Amino acid sequence: MRRLAIWLARLDRRRGVHWIVLRAIPRAIVMRFEAPTDQLEATLELAIRDPQGRSPARFELAIAGQSCSVRPGAAQQPGARATLGSDDLILLASGAASWPELLSSGRFELAGDPFLALRFASLFRLPVQLEPS
Repeated sequence: MRRLAIWLARLDRRRGVHWIVLRAIPRAIVMRFEAPTDQLEATLELAIRDPQGRSPARFELAIAGQSCSVRPGAAQQPGARATLGSDDLILLASGAASWPELLSSGRFELAGDPFLALRFASLFRLPVQLEPS
């Protein structure tokens, strides 16, 4: 599984594959949303770095209690922002990398309200890291 994730992450460098990854993100986010026990009302922004150096793709995540909706585009007033590469997002979603690992290496950046930013990753079902990198 880890090898497959690494292979897919490398494929993301290709323009067509990157476009497919970006198209899949909104649905994948909604599917992995883990509703918090508190009635969180927040707007988050997810910025996905482009492997070719173009401007990052941005997504607005609106969380209202038990639901999460995603729309392409920058959030108007996000409470927190997360920025990472689409290759790292593939690794994170597959369990080939953990968000603390990506955060400590500077590949995953959080900004905005620090309490909300630190909750960002915990709002989504992410697999346990498969093997240490």
